[in-house]
Amino acid sequence: MTTKACPMGHGPMEQKLRKKTTLFRDVELSVDVAEHVCPVCGMTASNIEAAGQVQRQLADAYRAKKNRLTGDEIRSLRQAKNLTQLALAEKMGVGIASIKRWELGNIQSSSMDNLLRSYLENNCDCSTNAYTGNRTFSMPRIKRVARQFETILGKRLFKKDDKFLFFAKYLWYADMIAFRKTGKSMTGSTYAALTYGPQLNNYRDLVSEIKHSVESDSEPLHETEIGIIQTIADQFPDERQIYAAAHRENVWKQAPTGTLISYAQAAKLTEI
Repeated sequence: MTTKACPMGHGPMEQKLRKKTTLFRDVELSVDVAEHVCPVCGMTASNIEAAGQVQRQLADAYRAKKNRLTGDEIRSLRQAKNLTQLALAEKMGVGIASIKRWELGNIQSSSMDNLLRSYLENNCDCSTNAYTGNRTFSMPRIKRVARQFETILGKRLFKKDDKFLFFAKYLWYADMIAFRKTGKSMTGSTYAALTYGPQLNNYRDLVSEIKHSVESDSEPLHETEIGIIQTIADQFPDERQIYAAAHRENVWKQAPTGTLISYAQAAKLTEI
């Protein structure tokens, strides 16, 4: 147990728990906070470790209130299925950093909580998941698709400090059209409806990993897939054209911000 001395010179302080009630995001929560209290003057003090613990407690209390999996629940369910953090990340199509953050206390969005539950509670098979387009997620294949687009368009899509604002639209159409034509996406990527249009889900964690992946580690593109990429590139030779087209799609406009876009919506695309 960590000991502290009273700043007023009254000797060792005692560690006690007190109930703390605070407004966390939009919810009023109560958690037990460990503090050091001087038995003589009543002065209190906390430490950095305790402050971090309080934040984790608040995050888990918030998740419990919102009916989302807590960090401990994610960890225990994952371990019960004999999944490593990396294996779960690959099944969900997210970066391993996300799994680590959620287990340590970061709060997952409602849509990501639903996806977590589909894999951890409902025995979801990613090969037939509506959000991966009947294909296992592959970052090397995303890079392979990107290189094919770059070859046809004659321009680089991966740029310095890129957040996939434009490339994600090319990828989204490629995956969706491939699913519409063949019943299988090209990359197994999941997509979220964000403010700036359809976006690779959890892209912040994936950008660097995709750029550093080795495309030869993935299955080569077959003739139909190359034809789909060619059609998309021919229709949208300028990246701002595809950005605007994606924003005209009702599939995106009608989806609540932050939710995942099912491949079942591929038949409803109107811009291509």
